[in-house]
Formats: sequence, structure tokens, C-alpha cells
Amino acid sequence: MATFKFILSKLDYQKKKKSPESLLMLRYTHKKKTTHFSTHKNIDEKYWDERTQMVKRSYPGSDRFNIYIKGIRQKVEDIVNGMLIDGNDPTTDYVKSVYNADKNGTEKKKQYTFFEYAEKYLENGKNRLTASTIKSYRTALNKFEDYQEYNRNKLDWMSFDIDFYYDFMDFYTGIEGLTNNGFGKIIKNLKAILNSATEDGYNTFTGYQHKNFKTVREDVNNIYLSEEEISKLLKLDLSGDKTMERTRDLFVFGCYTGLRFSDFSQVKQEHIIGDILRIKTIKTSEWVNIPILPAVREIMDKYKDNPNNLPKSVSNQTMNRNLKDLGEMAKINDKILKIRNKGKERIEDHLLKYQMICTHTARRSFATNMFKRGVPTRVIMNITGHRTEKAFNSYIKISQDENAELLKEYFSKSA
Repeated sequence: MATFKFILSKLDYQKKKKSPESLLMLRYTHKKKTTHFSTHKNIDEKYWDERTQMVKRSYPGSDRFNIYIKGIRQKVEDIVNGMLIDGNDPTTDYVKSVYNADKNGTEKKKQYTFFEYAEKYLENGKNRLTASTIKSYRTALNKFEDYQEYNRNKLDWMSFDIDFYYDFMDFYTGIEGLTNNGFGKIIKNLKAILNSATEDGYNTFTGYQHKNFKTVREDVNNIYLSEEEISKLLKLDLSGDKTMERTRDLFVFGCYTGLRFSDFSQVKQEHIIGDILRIKTIKTSEWVNIPILPAVREIMDKYKDNPNNLPKSVSNQTMNRNLKDLGEMAKINDKILKIRNKGKERIEDHLLKYQMICTHTARRSFATNMFKRGVPTRVIMNITGHRTEKAFNSYIKISQDENAELLKEYFSKSA
């Protein structure tokens, strides 16, 4: 009697590396003789259900995986049943030869290395990923190539386990001298690629799903500008330098709309509807409705002869450089202690506040100043487009002294 059963078989390299994964094979037995058909899929034993002969639901992409192996079993069963119907003996050797002949006659599914799949992932994501997001993936891939060269070991699917995670962290923060937050962003991008490859059936190694193989994010003391400091910028006489004036006005526009640079640098006339600025944000592709506040109206009136009632945009790099000069001119020079971590090393930088101003300071300034004014959090979030209060709270940059003053104000109002 013919019997079929999937079994797990540990390959030599898996034994050598002490991998938790094994190759999944279909065993066919007939008249006390046995042959095996490879599924070309590796899986951690903890995800295999011996009783049901299926991958457990807890395995990412389990539905696709089970459909795939069911197809292999069905193909072998069809060969055996066809022979029995024709009155032939479905010997193990003959069934295997028919299976292989049929398999060789069909086009094999293309296999990808990690880097090949990453390129495919980015190519397919062109219509859903922003230019800045794709750039961040490119940065990650470049760092992996640097790590390969440093480690003298080619990265592929089996490389991404918890040992890689800690070794790459040491390389990124120790050898390269970069920050934990940068490492966290790269790991986040890596896991997105690996999850997609696992779903698509190109990756079966799940070492990256270890509970400690995780993104890290530290709260850094980024700054915001108070409305008094923004007022200092507005009072600067920049009539002799139009580029600096445009930079200042665009930045203030961002301070009172909460838009990212990628959005406030591309506002068009059609986005302005009466006293409302309605725009679809580039990063999240969500529509936001923003009231045109007095400070914004003054800027738009100033540039009323321009197509979008705003100054001509400058590049992000130019704007960041100019903003530091503007901050120095406006004497925004509070002393700031900036604390970062590189691996386990604590890095302290003593800076003047104007040295930390960048385009994204405008967005943090909007969120913080509106919060200080007492605008409800949910109202501000609807404008900034934050989906969770946790994400939104990272933009609120008030000091302990300011927090105490706000609490006093709330109590005095309710008294």
C-alpha cells in the first residue's frame, strides 16, 4: 500500500551551524521501499505540526507555505493513482522518475539572493514608497555591503540570525561610530524585506524572528522653537539676502502648519481653499486640513504674486544650513546638552540651540506650541497626521519647567 508523509531532515550545513531549521521532504513508501521528494523548503521544527502535516498558523506566510507543499503531495499522489488506474505498479523508482521528468519539463521558480530580492522589493515598491523611504533602504543595503567587506562573509538568507544582529550592531555603532537610532532604522528596513521575502516564499530561514532581533529607538532631546523664538526670526531684516529671507519664511510657514519639508516645499495654489490648506502628505499619503493661521496668512500675503502665495523653495540641505545661520543671527543661543548612544557608549555634546535647528524643527515647534496653547491632542494629531499618541508625544518637546507651568495654568483655570 502506498503511503505519503512529510518529514523533517537536517542537512549537513544545518547540523554544522546547529540551525533550528530542517529541510521538509515528502516520503513515499510502497512495498517496503521508500523514496523522498524535496520541497526545497526549510523550516524551524517548532512551526511544523506533525499530526496535521501542515505548517502552524504562527508561521509567517503559513497559508502560502501549506498550499505549496500540498501541491507537491498532490502531484505525487496523482502520478501514483494514475498508474494504479492503468493497472501499473507505482514503484518508488518509477514514480520518482516520472515526477522528475515532469518537473524538469516545467520552468523552475526563480530563486533570489538576499540582495537580488532587496532590489526586486524596491523596484516593486516604487509606486507605494516615497523617495526618502527608498533612500533609507538604499542606506541600509549600502551598510550591509560595508559589513560584508568588514566581516569578509557574504550575507544571504541564512545570515540573518541573532548572532548577526549583535555583530552588526557592534559594527554599526562601534566600528562605524553611528547611533543606536540609525541602527534601529536599518533593522526596521531589513525586517520589512525579510518578511516580504518570507511571504513570497523566497526565504524560509526565520532566525530574524528571534524576540531580541528588534528595532531600537531612543528618545533624543531634539529641540523646538517657542513662539517667542519664532518671533525673533520674523523680526530679522533679511531684505539684503533673498535666499535667507525665503528660508526663514518657509520655515515659519512650517512652524504654523505642522507640515514636513517634503510637503511645505511643494504647496500648490489648488491646495489653498479659502482659509484652509488641504494637502495630501507625501510620507503617509493622507489628506490633512490645516487652518491658515494669521502668521501663515501674513507670509502668503507677502508672496501673493507667486503662483502658490509662498516663497520659491530651496533644497533641504541649503535650508538646514541657512537655518543655523538664521538662528545665530536671531540669538537663539540657549545651551543644550545633546545625549546620544553609540552601542553602550553614552555621547554628550554641548551645543548652542541654533546649531540644532533643521527643517523638521518646524514640525516639532508646531506640535509643541499648539499643545502649550491648550489645543486638544486629537485636534493637533488630525493636522500633523500622527496615527498614535505615542508617535505624537515624541514631538512634544517641553522642558520640565514648562511642564510645571502648564500644570499650574490648568489648575488656575479650573479653580
